[in-house]
Amino acid sequence: MATKTSLLDPAVLRLLRPSLPALAVATAGTTLSGLFGLAAMWQIVRLIEAPAPARVGWASGAWLCAALLAAGASWLAHAVEGRFEARVRRAVAGSLLRLPADRLAAYPTDRLRRLVTEDVAALHHMIAHLPAEAATLVAVPVCAVLLMLTLAGPASLLTLIPGVLAGTAYLTVIPRLSARHGAELGRVMAEITTAVDDYARGIHVFRSYGAANSALADYMDAARRFTTGMLDWVRRVATPAAVAVGLLQAASSYAIAYAVGFAREPAVLAAILLMGLALVTPALRLEHGLDYVAAGRVASTRIGELLAEPVLPHGNANAVSGPGILVDSIVVSAGGRRILDGLSLTAPASAVTAVTGPSGAGKSTLLRVLAGLQPPLSGIVRVAGTDISTFPEAARPEAVLLIPQGGDVLPASIGENLRLTAPDADDQALTAALARAQLDLPLDTDAALLSGGERQRVSLARAFLAQAGAILLDEPTSALDDATATRFWGELEELARAEGKTVVAVTHDPRLALRADHVHRLAPPATPEEGDDQ
Repeated sequence: MATKTSLLDPAVLRLLRPSLPALAVATAGTTLSGLFGLAAMWQIVRLIEAPAPARVGWASGAWLCAALLAAGASWLAHAVEGRFEARVRRAVAGSLLRLPADRLAAYPTDRLRRLVTEDVAALHHMIAHLPAEAATLVAVPVCAVLLMLTLAGPASLLTLIPGVLAGTAYLTVIPRLSARHGAELGRVMAEITTAVDDYARGIHVFRSYGAANSALADYMDAARRFTTGMLDWVRRVATPAAVAVGLLQAASSYAIAYAVGFAREPAVLAAILLMGLALVTPALRLEHGLDYVAAGRVASTRIGELLAEPVLPHGNANAVSGPGILVDSIVVSAGGRRILDGLSLTAPASAVTAVTGPSGAGKSTLLRVLAGLQPPLSGIVRVAGTDISTFPEAARPEAVLLIPQGGDVLPASIGENLRLTAPDADDQALTAALARAQLDLPLDTDAALLSGGERQRVSLARAFLAQAGAILLDEPTSALDDATATRFWGELEELARAEGKTVVAVTHDPRLALRADHVHRLAPPATPEEGDDQ
């Protein structure tokens, strides 16, 4: 986790390290661009003092160099940031793929979506803009001050007062006020969202709680506090920010510059007017830049927390020595409670093994353990004679296929969904797998338009395409009618016996369990595990 003084979480900083040399070059280019612009203004001052065509050429050349350097530095910084962003996205995706199932469950869908989209995008300003802006904010004003002191004396520094005051406000006062009011605003907005959702559900709220009006009352109360909070924000944050913006306008600096230098030579007055903006112009970028930095810092912390999560164990085992699955005295817990306590079982190859038991007994958890997606606290799971925790990451999906309950599909065609399991399968093989899963639909059918039962059968068709020696299915017939479920179960039996597969299926259907070659009934834990419904 990032400390209070760091902008980037250490894990994110490690991903940035390969880009630091290029970022340094981009920062130097931006700084030189600002200095060339300052040199151009200095030539204009000298031109006023002593007109000469050469000074026009020097000023034009300096501005041209400033423009080229700014463009090149911006291109380089954004190219580097793009590659860094790609590395972060790959690291986030890799961490999510390697998370144990119980830890992955702690990340709701909206949080996962934010991690791979909004949080990564929030780092853009900190990487592509902040280093160059910070360097420019230091280098250009320092050089401008030296030039002003050389030509106009200490009194000319009075023109820097607006920029100093505004910059101080943006760096200290406004961020603290925004952070405090931003947290309150976020909390109130969450309450409004909840209240609107409750009110929209209307009859469900009434049936559950007997008082539908409470949702409207909650919404009105949250809306009132939102209005009050916004007015308070305008008074305490927006007003100081508006004053700071006013101080940063050229008119403020020009007024002081003219008051200081109106009696001086034209060249001195021009130097005070032009150089006085040297601090104001970089400070203008602080207005929204600091907001982006604050957002990026929070996003970096969230990304770092994910990257620090423990990952699934893996090893270098490259050979198998026997068929089937062997579970030896495994212990699995979640939330401080044991779900599976010293469980042992055997699921032989060329057979269908049914796992039954009441809700909360840990059936779904058992399948995740067998698939290597949730390591047990103790005990061993052997797949084809090899401890599954020693499988290489790439080999685990090739050894075990887990088809979870439900019918999750990607918004693509049926064929494209199936080719995720069998990329080299031809249309004939895909159609045959669908037929064995009791689904007769064209491969180009949009999977997102299918019913729940049809989606489930698309997922089940993967069992007949996978090369894995062990097939694990969680409630494979939950959305099928009895006749379809019976036919599909027969296909599972054929798959196990004809191809030597180890098939393990969780089921609540006693008819199907009786047909299995082996049945293991799980007893519920002494205290049902909260959140584990299987």
